Amino acid sequence: MHPNLVDHLTAFVLVAETGSFSAAARLLNRAVSSVSYSLTQLEAHCGFALLERGSKVSELTEQGRALFAEAKSVVERAQRFTTHAASLEKGQETRIRIAVDVLFPAGPLYRALQEFAVINQRVRLQIFTSSLNSLWDDLRTGLIDFSFALLPAIPLDMEGHSFDKVSLRPVAASGHTLSRKTEPLVMADFQRERQIYYIGSYGLDMERSGRVFSSDVWTSNDLQHIRDMIGHGLGWCFATDDFFQEEVNAGRVCRLHSDDVQLNPTRTIGAVWPIDRQPGPLGRALIDMIAAELSSGNG
Repeated sequence: MHPNLVDHLTAFVLVAETGSFSAAARLLNRAVSSVSYSLTQLEAHCGFALLERGSKVSELTEQGRALFAEAKSVVERAQRFTTHAASLEKGQETRIRIAVDVLFPAGPLYRALQEFAVINQRVRLQIFTSSLNSLWDDLRTGLIDFSFALLPAIPLDMEGHSFDKVSLRPVAASGHTLSRKTEPLVMADFQRERQIYYIGSYGLDMERSGRVFSSDVWTSNDLQHIRDMIGHGLGWCFATDDFFQEEVNAGRVCRLHSDDVQLNPTRTIGAVWPIDRQPGPLGRALIDMIAAELSSGNG
C-alpha cells in the first residue's frame, strides 16, 4: 500500500464532492498543485483515470464513481482512528456505560444527550435501565460507570452529584374508583385498591420499599406495560409529573390528590458513582450537561 494512500484518497473525495481542485485545496489547507499531485499518484496506483480532465468542474469517470463510496469509507475510518487515538492521548473515555432510573426526567436527559452527541461523535454510549435493587452492585463490579437516578441514602463507598428534587404523585385512569372521589384521598383509599409497581428483574418481588401501600400489588419490569395497565384502569401507581403528562392532558389519566405526606414523596435526583472509580472527563461533561438542563427548569 502506498504510504500516503489515505492523503490521496482524502484529496480524491474532496475534489469529487466539491467539483473543484481549488475548493478541495482550501479545505485541506494545501496548494492546488499538491492536491493535483495526490490525484495523479492515486490514478497511477489504480491504473486508470478517476476524474475527467479539461473542464472547470472536475467530474468522476465511470471507474471513479465505482470507487468513490469505498474511498470515502476509508477516509472516514481513518478520521475515526485519529480521533480515537487523540482521545486516548488525552485520557478521555471511548465508551461510557450509564444506568438511568426509570423515573429519571426524560426531557432533560435526551436534550443533554443530543448536545453530547454533537460534541463527542466518536464516543460509544451504552444506556441501561436502572434497578435500585442491583444498582450498587452493578456500580461496584464495574458493569456501569455511573448512574442517573432518584437517589435514596447513598452507601459509604459511593458519591454523587445532586441535581434537583422531584415529586412523586399517585395516578389512576380517569374512570378508576380513586379518580371519581372528590374529597382528598386518605391512605385507606389507596390500601383498598390495586397498586401497580415497577420491579427491575424477574427474581424480585418488590423494589423501592416505602412506597408499597396496598396488599394487592401487580408488578412489571416494563414501563409500557405499567402505562397500559394504568390507562386500562387496572390500578394506581406513583409517577413523576412528566411520565403520564400526555395521558393527563388528554383526560385519560388523573393525578390523585391526598394530603398524606407518604403519598406525596420527594426524591433527590442526581448522578452517582463509586468513590474509587470517578467518571472520566467526558462522563463529567455529560453529567454537567444534564445538570444544566435540569436547572433550566424545562421538563
